[in-house]
Amino acid sequence: MCFHISYIRASKNHTLSSILLLYILSRMVKLFSILIWRQFDARAKDPRRAQEDCLKSLLKRNANTAYGKRNNFSNIKCLEDLRKLHPLTTYDHYEQYIERMVNGEKNVLLCEKVSRFGITSGTTGKGKLIPVSRKRYTSLLAILILLQDGIGKKYGYQSPLQKGFALYVNPTITTTPGGQIIGPMHLYTDGTKLLANATGNVPWEAMSLSTEYEAYYLNLLFNLCDSNIGIWIGPFSSQIHKAMSCVEIQWKQFVHDIKTGTIDEDLQIPIEVREACEKALSPDPERAEELRREFEQGFDGIVRRIWPHMKCVFGIDTAQFNEKLNEKYAKGIAIVSGTYLSTEGDLGVNLWADEDKYALIPNATIYEFIPEENINEAEPKTLFLDEVKIGEAYEMVVTTKCGFYRYRFGDVIKVVDFYYNLPVIKFMYRSGQLLNLRAEKVTELTVDEAVHHMVNHMKGAKLASWTSAENTLLAGTKEVEYEEGSQFYLIFVELEEEEENSNHQLNDEHRQKFDEALQERNNYYTDYRKAGTISLPHVYLVKSGTFKELQDYIIANSTASFNQFKIPRKLKTAGTLKLMLDSRVL
Repeated sequence: MCFHISYIRASKNHTLSSILLLYILSRMVKLFSILIWRQFDARAKDPRRAQEDCLKSLLKRNANTAYGKRNNFSNIKCLEDLRKLHPLTTYDHYEQYIERMVNGEKNVLLCEKVSRFGITSGTTGKGKLIPVSRKRYTSLLAILILLQDGIGKKYGYQSPLQKGFALYVNPTITTTPGGQIIGPMHLYTDGTKLLANATGNVPWEAMSLSTEYEAYYLNLLFNLCDSNIGIWIGPFSSQIHKAMSCVEIQWKQFVHDIKTGTIDEDLQIPIEVREACEKALSPDPERAEELRREFEQGFDGIVRRIWPHMKCVFGIDTAQFNEKLNEKYAKGIAIVSGTYLSTEGDLGVNLWADEDKYALIPNATIYEFIPEENINEAEPKTLFLDEVKIGEAYEMVVTTKCGFYRYRFGDVIKVVDFYYNLPVIKFMYRSGQLLNLRAEKVTELTVDEAVHHMVNHMKGAKLASWTSAENTLLAGTKEVEYEEGSQFYLIFVELEEEEENSNHQLNDEHRQKFDEALQERNNYYTDYRKAGTISLPHVYLVKSGTFKELQDYIIANSTASFNQFKIPRKLKTAGTLKLMLDSRVL
């Protein structure tokens, strides 16, 4: 083993203990991946049986919980029984049970001990508390092993001693009366310190920073020191783009800090964090000079040039930021959306490490599917995973290890392929993000395409971000745009801040382009526009930096954290709408 370690590529910032831990972990993962692939393929060949087995195990475990007794789990023997005997549910159905668990009652939804409570982002509403047990982590580990192996097969395996770059801003956490943590799933705790130090470059003290700029700066600084980074984990590609924008603006300061082994004195961080980080940061004039040369050549393809041994960038794309990264910073390097996860459960894994498509995980989650055309029915019929068809769209319904049964969480997917007999899906939209004044159901994807179509007709303009609202949210406000009986969309668009774009203005022709694009993509919207029952959308440019203000406002007024934040494509509160209206370029 010692001989092998001596000649493989390694990140610079290692101790003997981190080398041994990372090497042993990587060897174990490699061995376990063979078994995990074998099991996954067996389940993919007969996914209905895997689902039946998963259900039986889940029901047997939780039959004597308060929820299991009330819902007669002893009478549910198979998937068909579940569909017949248990209702479709939403989060409201579980709130009273969650409250009992938070107050310390045991054996409520789950028989096993709840290790913590995850909390959903709350970006578009109040965050939901989700019980998490250790069984969830076992499932998640297997998924990550499949993903890592898929990336290795596609792009080459990284060295066991290459560290990864994981962007992280410490979220606000609370605790239950019994001391259990309430926080997002992406969370570093004292129990993960040893692993975090072995797999990453950032000193543990810096992981406590809860302000975005300061946390990003130190994340970037310590990872810029390491030319042997193997993978970059966003988790969202928008965050990776924001981080590289920071490097482009502040590269001279980064080079100075790396050359001198000091940290920007203007960085607003606690003294104990500064002292710990400066102790860990050794002067490295040679690396600083390497970076300076690359930065002075420009930022096209900069990720590949400063981290030449990086296999891929891991970033979930929620707003076409993968495209922006590929056009500039990450040109020439793969961007992989590797997993389809939610706080409620593990939903899919990208086995191919290229397209944003995911194989379902039949031993982790039980799936049902509501055909898209039936989503608005009170009691829609569901299909099991062996009953869906390629090309069809469905709302996903899940039964998960967190104790939720036949749970409607709002994701609409499309079946695009099969892996053996296992459906392969693509995410389409959140049902709650629809613009839907008169049952026209205009999806996020449709609005996104229409916004891009409009911006493409604004010479030299580049889209930064957008969001929308229905004018009914104006009710009760003093906005003159609200008229009883009138119905229209409000669209807010921010352009990238470039000198050549500074004088862009929206005119009626641009708004017409947006409206035409919507009509081309949604026949129901077209009918309502022709009938005059939905009016021309009100489209506005907003000032540069508005979406950063929106992010800060939502994080300050909700359970969302920087690590899980996604720009809401549909505003649902008067406060967020007022912020956007006040930021219009008039």
